[in-house]
This record gives sequence, structure tokens and C-alpha cells, in this order.
Amino acid sequence: MERREFFEKSGCGIFALMLSHFGFKAYAKPIQEEEMSRMDMLKKMLLKMGKTEEEVEAKMKDMEEKLPQVKTMCICKTCPTYVKDETELGFCHPFIGKSKIITDEKGCNCPQCPVYTKLKLKNGYYCTRKSEMEQESAKKMKK
Repeated sequence: MERREFFEKSGCGIFALMLSHFGFKAYAKPIQEEEMSRMDMLKKMLLKMGKTEEEVEAKMKDMEEKLPQVKTMCICKTCPTYVKDETELGFCHPFIGKSKIITDEKGCNCPQCPVYTKLKLKNGYYCTRKSEMEQESAKKMKK
């Protein structure tokens, strides 16, 4: 791609022109975490946590088996933070994770949820702060 073409297509103004001067080329936008499939992201996270491929596959199978039970036991719809436009339930489950719609935290009913008790969860606000597994993984990475 020629410098002028790069400049015109990137739409980044003078910064793009400067980058092209140093030989950088325009590429398709890089893969973001959201664009990566949820399953791939979870597998990657488990591997980073030191799990073997076999352990990861077993964990993924276990999570898949628990998902229907989590969705039926879930009380997300009774939470003050839940919004009527949301159609998903079970944000604590790694396959679901954080809501794309819910943003404001207005109170959390997670500790009263049967899923919370049964799975011995520790966190809350899964709809705005990610699943239990993601929150726990973030805590471990900080240490």
C-alpha cells in the first residue's frame, strides 16, 4: 500500500501520515478480546492459570454441563441492577460473563442466589464485573 493510500484509507490524519513515513502499513483492525470467541478466551485463561490441555477440556465440559442448571436456578431478573432490555441470565457462569447491556450497579442479589450458594461463589455483580472465574483469575494475576 502506498503512503498516500494508507493516509487516505486510515482516516487518522497527520498521525497516519507520520506512521506511513516510518514504513508502517494499514492492516485490518487487530483482534480484540471481545472478537475472540468466548470459548477460546476461557481456554486461554485456563491455560494461563497453569491448567493442562486435558484439564482445560475437562473444565470446559463441566461448565457446559452446568450451564442449563445455572440458568434455571438464576435469580438475576430479581436484582435491582438487572435491566428489562437484558435477555441473558447467569452472568456468574463463564460461558455467559458480563452483560453487554447492564452498566449501572444499583445493588446485588448474587449472595441470595441458589447458584451462588451451590457453586460456592465469592464475588458479585457478575453482570457488570465479569464471571466468577474471570474475577478470580484477575485477582490471581495481580498477585
